[in-house]
Amino acid sequence: MVGLEDGLRPADGAHPPAADEKELPNSSGIAGYYRFNVWGMRMTVGALEWADAIHYGPAPEIPELELDGLEEDGVFAAMEALRGEAPADAPNPSQAELAAARAYLQAHEDAVSSSSLTDGRVGAFKFQSNDGWLVTPEECAVLARKLREHADLIARDYFPDADVSREDGHKWIVGFARYNEIAAEHGGYRVR
Repeated sequence: MVGLEDGLRPADGAHPPAADEKELPNSSGIAGYYRFNVWGMRMTVGALEWADAIHYGPAPEIPELELDGLEEDGVFAAMEALRGEAPADAPNPSQAELAAARAYLQAHEDAVSSSSLTDGRVGAFKFQSNDGWLVTPEECAVLARKLREHADLIARDYFPDADVSREDGHKWIVGFARYNEIAAEHGGYRVR
């Protein structure tokens, strides 16, 4: 399941500052943001299954932090420094801490940014945790196309069984398809 944040965020930040709520109903008026709560994400994954848009293949392994004798707190502080998030009064990390932090951040980014396309479908794992998975532009295009192709069927047969009206279900699916179309043009999005 998706954890605390449940947000889908743009990969490049280049979206316009406002969104049309009719076009992107879960955006809270922010074009680069689309939010599902845990229930909503579960429903969306179910709809993606109905659209034959996802597969249940294995997820890339998220790397473990290699400390090599370093203190964990020091490496985490180095990660904050590299991200520009360290408090102003934080001590400077050592070169070893910075090297360990860089190696971990790169390995993590490599794992969460890889394409999961298999047989024209996206890995379901990208929607089952909030590890910062990148849904690539190519994956966004696949999701959008398949959701639009199956929107009427999903709204008619899937959503009413889940106590969601046909009209609300259709709006939900078309809105998420539109979000994916926009994201495909802006570097994809992160699931956090």
